[in-house]
Amino acid sequence: MPGELPQGWTTARFRDAMRLEERREQIDPNRTYKLLGVRWYGNGAFLREERLGEGLSAQHIYRVQPGDVIYNRLFAWKGAFGLVGDNLAGCYVSNEFPLFAARQDCVDPQFLLRILKHPRTSERANAFSTGTTSISRNRLGEDDFLHFPLNLPPLAEQRSIAEVLLALEDTIAAMGELIRAIANAKHATMRELLTLGIRRTKAPLKKLPNRWVLGRITEGVTHIACDWDLVTLTKVAKLESGHTPSRDQPDYWGGDIPWLSLADTDALEALEVDQTSEYVTSKGIAHSSARILPKDTVVFSRTATVGKATRMKIPMATSQDFANWICGPTLLPAYLVQVFRHMGREWERLQEGSTHQTIYMPVFKKLQILQPPKIEQQKIAEIGEAFDHRISCERAALAGLLHNRAALSQELLSGRLRLPESIVARHRDKPEQAA
Repeated sequence: MPGELPQGWTTARFRDAMRLEERREQIDPNRTYKLLGVRWYGNGAFLREERLGEGLSAQHIYRVQPGDVIYNRLFAWKGAFGLVGDNLAGCYVSNEFPLFAARQDCVDPQFLLRILKHPRTSERANAFSTGTTSISRNRLGEDDFLHFPLNLPPLAEQRSIAEVLLALEDTIAAMGELIRAIANAKHATMRELLTLGIRRTKAPLKKLPNRWVLGRITEGVTHIACDWDLVTLTKVAKLESGHTPSRDQPDYWGGDIPWLSLADTDALEALEVDQTSEYVTSKGIAHSSARILPKDTVVFSRTATVGKATRMKIPMATSQDFANWICGPTLLPAYLVQVFRHMGREWERLQEGSTHQTIYMPVFKKLQILQPPKIEQQKIAEIGEAFDHRISCERAALAGLLHNRAALSQELLSGRLRLPESIVARHRDKPEQAA
């Protein structure tokens, strides 16, 4: 890494920190082998599959040990580096995954892992990967990999750096698990609320008046509350498409009318959208099929990121990639957003297209939804939005942690930030340990 080398650090190459291993074994056709893969972008080694020896095309296979460094020759440029943990002992890799043993007299395996996960390593892999055809066939050779430069602090400092970064990574992983748990709880809760209502099974029931063909929240719904209806959505909301004004007309663009496009799909995670990447002019609207839609119009992404939904906080226009719904007096926009957000399986079923998955406009004209009384719609929407707000807050906190991890990793691995002696001292005179 660039800059003056910190006091006590040494300049080395990967070959000084690890050695190439060849624990080659003849494949037994009657034996089952646990085969590893390596995820992209520094996400590590994992058990990919279990295969019977007779189903493997190679004659030899390579056994890994905890603490080994492995990488995918084909995707090293995408950060496919990993460290074999204790949980992967007894696994194997093919010859597409070179494996290396860390020289633990000079490098801590967990510190080495952080070096491998650093974007600079992927950048170097990209520069040295070679192939004959497309970039997907480029491979990183072992000799080039072992020639990568490396700045090494003393072992105690390596262990301290690894400990600090691991603690932060554990916090990030725990927050990710929390977000998934909240999302799962929301899914289960809303599936009940959107089919049974606030009263659950206490409400008097009636049979579905018609067959529920398109728009189902879940399978197996045969009865609904007596004061609910199964309605065709176009009877309670007006369906509007969007349009893109001509790109050949500069005076159609750069105005003050928000224009929602696929570039804004991340914004659809929020409960309301009020900003867009592009803006159009009144002339652009007048000379296209685009319309300025009113506040509280429900926006549904029907191409590429199918299933995302929110509502407009201000009037705006959209591209043709969205199906837009102007709710009538008996349907609350906030309720419709929650309905759309919990129709994941239905959206998957209704998608078509070989290149980009799309739900075509005629499908929306046939959608049916369950419609409770407005007061119950409001209560259901409030519960869904409370979940969404909590998830949004946790995701924002997670994004902050990820940013801090990247910044802290950069500073610690470069030596620009040195840990206090009190932390480093705890790791002196420790015996070398595998990962």
